[in-house]
Amino acid sequence: MASTIKKVGPNHWTAPAQYGYQPHFCVTEHGRKNYPLGAFVREEPLQPFNKRIDLDLDEDTENLGEFFDLFAASGHENFLDMRVESVNSRGKGVFLALFLGAIYFVCAVLVRMNSRAFADGDTGLFWLDWTVIGVLLGIALIDLFRPIATPVRFHKKNQEVYVWHKGVLYQIPWQECEISAMIMQSNMGYGHLSDGYDLALWLNPKHAVNKDLSDEKYRRLVLHNAASKHTSVYGYWEYIRRYMTGDGVIWFPISEEPRTATFDAKDFFSKGIILGLLFYILSIPALLFFKPHHLSLKFNPFRHKWPEQVHKWSSERCNWL
Repeated sequence: MASTIKKVGPNHWTAPAQYGYQPHFCVTEHGRKNYPLGAFVREEPLQPFNKRIDLDLDEDTENLGEFFDLFAASGHENFLDMRVESVNSRGKGVFLALFLGAIYFVCAVLVRMNSRAFADGDTGLFWLDWTVIGVLLGIALIDLFRPIATPVRFHKKNQEVYVWHKGVLYQIPWQECEISAMIMQSNMGYGHLSDGYDLALWLNPKHAVNKDLSDEKYRRLVLHNAASKHTSVYGYWEYIRRYMTGDGVIWFPISEEPRTATFDAKDFFSKGIILGLLFYILSIPALLFFKPHHLSLKFNPFRHKWPEQVHKWSSERCNWL
């Protein structure tokens, strides 16, 4: 598949216009100096420039409500929690296990059909079959049940951003928060077959609270990744920007009840035991095939927890999903 990203100048790349917006990327001097492999980072800086993205939206989508539904972990009176890419992209291990399992199944059937043991009626599983099943099941379970990362907290009242990432706590003033859209054509998730785009939050070492990172470069936290179409990357950003600045209308429901990542029996069996059980049995494979990250969010009990400082800064101890 040919790339649709075009180089139009010595340090200037463009992507196709979508919903009325065409991105422009370059390698910035700031990136060269501060980012790991910064000379190869083609980005469009969005914040702290408060870059407004004017998308051509209709009346049903102009408030960007779909971005709350897709990416928000919770909404509270004074702050918004937004999931990171490692949570919303969960399921790649499941799809890999299913893909490799299908290939192995076809190969195993062909081998058995041409073997004397199969002709004699020996169709049982061998030690190799059990080993492959165990490995593939392990890949899927690790993908679904590895600890869920904390979201990024955008605190509108305090005009700060709180991040808990790889054991480091960051307290970032909104006016100094660094977010950019990036070209990621080499993203492994797409096998080099499609253009990729990241929405990256660059973590400045000076904003680390619990560790001294003064001698280190910035760390990149991917908020969202998209293939082919960059609209969701810029829509995600525009939702955050509107929320933090109050510039534009957004759909922002406040969570009045605590969210939980555990199984809610009342939810499934509210219409009767038989219908509830049937729905429960059918929902698991449906979520596994189509929305594995939803399955993980619903049933995975392992989540990283906010450090105590974040509860004090937020003046609220909350659940998130």
